[in-house]
Amino acid sequence: AMLHFSLVDDIYQQDAYGSQILNQLERTRRFNAWMGDTLRPYIGDRVLEIGAGIGTLTEQMIPRDAYMASDINPVYLDYLRSYTIGKPYLRVRHIDAARPEHFDGLEQAFDTVMMVNVLEHVPDEAATLANVFRVLEPGGQFVVLVPQHPALYGTLDEALEHRERYTRAGLWRSLETAGFAVNRVFDFNRASVPGWWLNGRVLKKRTFSRFQLKVFDTAVPILRHVDRWLPYGGQSLIAVATRPGAVGTPHQA
Repeated sequence: AMLHFSLVDDIYQQDAYGSQILNQLERTRRFNAWMGDTLRPYIGDRVLEIGAGIGTLTEQMIPRDAYMASDINPVYLDYLRSYTIGKPYLRVRHIDAARPEHFDGLEQAFDTVMMVNVLEHVPDEAATLANVFRVLEPGGQFVVLVPQHPALYGTLDEALEHRERYTRAGLWRSLETAGFAVNRVFDFNRASVPGWWLNGRVLKKRTFSRFQLKVFDTAVPILRHVDRWLPYGGQSLIAVATRPGAVGTPHQA
């Protein structure tokens, strides 16, 4: 069994939550560290992470004064609950981002809400952003990462059940309509745009090649330093927005 799973670690079957895809992406540890390093300067002391999965980013952001990791996948929730042992500041909660009742009792409880690769999945974007606004304290920050470039939408997005891929103007407009003051919107991960286009638009693949993921993750230490110089927008957009009101000092880079 040890030899088998050291070579073939497909421990998640295909399900309604895409568990097997997350397992593939969890292997890209250098990429996940790059993402964590990019987001960390905007993360405060009392954090709600919506769509925490198996804690790939959670483990990079803790310890904090208070941290709530949430998801809708029961497999991930069980995993996260086992991870709370010995971490009194870490709580786990089942939260569907578009359902207001799942946020009851959390009004103005957090100085940061982090949502990575979630907003593009929800059926009701306006309701989701209203829920985030509701649980942030005045002056609190919403840190959100979404896929960019509608022209890249292809079979990979269909497999991941993306509702859309965003534009900078569209994301900015959605946040302002929800009442947020947008501090900045910036590109992330330009390096993987050609690969996403090739796999999702040309080859019509619905999953990631292990070889491609391995090669990409191995190259991340170099790619993260040259990424800003690539002459096109990132595969993802990161927005940092504030709930207006009496504030402390905003968390920023």
